[in-house]
Amino acid sequence: MNLSWLLPEIDGIPVLMYHRVWPGQSDDLTITPEKLREQWTYLQTEGYSTLTLPQYLDIANGKTKHYPKKSLLITFDDGYLNNLTYAYPLLKEMAWKATFFIIANTIDGSAKKEEPGVNEKMGLKDLKKLDTNIVQLGLHGYHHEHFDQLNLDDIKTVMRTSSAIMDESGLHHYDVLAYPYGARPKNLRVLAELKLWMQEHGIQAAFRIGNQVSKIPSPDIYEIKRIDITGTDTLEEFKIKLKKGKLKPF
Repeated sequence: MNLSWLLPEIDGIPVLMYHRVWPGQSDDLTITPEKLREQWTYLQTEGYSTLTLPQYLDIANGKTKHYPKKSLLITFDDGYLNNLTYAYPLLKEMAWKATFFIIANTIDGSAKKEEPGVNEKMGLKDLKKLDTNIVQLGLHGYHHEHFDQLNLDDIKTVMRTSSAIMDESGLHHYDVLAYPYGARPKNLRVLAELKLWMQEHGIQAAFRIGNQVSKIPSPDIYEIKRIDITGTDTLEEFKIKLKKGKLKPF
């Protein structure tokens, strides 16, 4: 029996994590354009407003004390072309903001081109179509590595390379990371060293999954939690996630 509705709401800002948007397909990574519109229309009706990435970071860091009560951050991972085709027009229509976390080797063409369709990624020309006032770009690894399977030096190389490719491509971006797969080093000492290195090298923040509402101010700017929104979520499940995160049945 699921009694999740009895649990208290979490005080903070929801950070929503999406991946693909594709007609007629609903799974863990894919939501239909119709369901995306349904969710966002609900949010708009309930008085929610979206934050840009720098606005969110200022709040998470405690620099901004006053902000709209029903604020949220919308994120999309991997840089799918369908984000441009389906999500971006809806963002423009609603005058909303979102952050796209981009895999670097899909920009410079060194990645093997995936088959056209749901998995196709945005290239440089596609990314340059995005209005930077609407969509902010962040880092998502070089080729979507598992950071929990790399040593610290390799992770540093991935981070440097990813940021350099964005710079060389002329893309305005923020040195903010979404851990690929939400994975961080399992060794706590290595994880602490990585966070210190990121702080010293201008990485402003890092997002994981965690499936909880993001606390404000953030207790750890390199462990910001996001809520995974899937294509199989009903609107009622979406409403619960929005306020309480992803909950397991009792």
